Amino acid sequence: MIETPYANSIFEQPWWLDIVAPGFWSESVVKEHGKVIARLPYCYNGHSIFMPKLTQTLGPWMVPNLREKIKGNCQLSRQKEIINCLLAQLPAYKSFQICMDNRNDYILPYRWHGFRYEPSFSYRITNLENLDIVFSNFHKQVKKNIKKCEKTCRVSEEVDPDILISVMNKTYEHQGRNNPLSNKLVRDIVEVANKNKRGHMFTAKDLQGNIQVSAFMIFDNNRAYALMSGSDPKYRGSGSKSLIYWRQIQFAQQYTREFDFEGSNIEGIENIVRQFGGQYVVNYNVAKKGIIDDCIDMLKPRVKRLIGYKI
Repeated sequence: MIETPYANSIFEQPWWLDIVAPGFWSESVVKEHGKVIARLPYCYNGHSIFMPKLTQTLGPWMVPNLREKIKGNCQLSRQKEIINCLLAQLPAYKSFQICMDNRNDYILPYRWHGFRYEPSFSYRITNLENLDIVFSNFHKQVKKNIKKCEKTCRVSEEVDPDILISVMNKTYEHQGRNNPLSNKLVRDIVEVANKNKRGHMFTAKDLQGNIQVSAFMIFDNNRAYALMSGSDPKYRGSGSKSLIYWRQIQFAQQYTREFDFEGSNIEGIENIVRQFGGQYVVNYNVAKKGIIDDCIDMLKPRVKRLIGYKI
């Protein structure tokens, strides 16, 4: 598997995009003296630039020295020029949406191009060197759940995407929803990432062999992500979700430097991942849509509240 060095995260790697957006992705590149200094991968379906499923962020990547502060904020002037160059290479589109890696905190140039932006959030443990310190930062309830489940559950690392799919389906069924991820997508991610040592699966079973939680993480040399998971509603109060997170963190410590919980705007999920003591991370969603799509986006939260869907 060939990986590009011009990426902020695993989500910008060609192999990942080949899975989540096969045949629908390309990239804008800026070079200086023959060397790549910036890259923006994007997914395009002929009329829209979009974020593929399970992809937390997409670029832009810039060489680190372009983000270093210079007197008079000259680095921002340079970043503005590069952003303009990246956007100029994009194909014609009717709508645009990219959630940008948190390294991209200077987003005013997008506003001047007519884009709107809003924050999305995650939590990230930024130093995995000492797991005793990591554990000490957990909320007391998380610690209690882990210690309890270590006595009542066993964690398997068997790689079986069908187990993950089954438990995820139970999660969505409990919510009265269909699983938005196709079985093929889940299987492809698990199989390719595991084969290339970029993913790992964990499943918590009680002493009677009942599957309570199953999860899959992906990682590179810099960061691990809690990508997919599902839990059987019958065991929702068991605390096994906390144990799975802890096993993922312990595994990640062997291979990478950070652990990202793939945070959510859903209050219940945010409440869980917040308790693991990670750093609050802001990624910006940058979008440009037609007036009808903008109205739909504004109405979605109100409709969800009316039907009782938690946001």
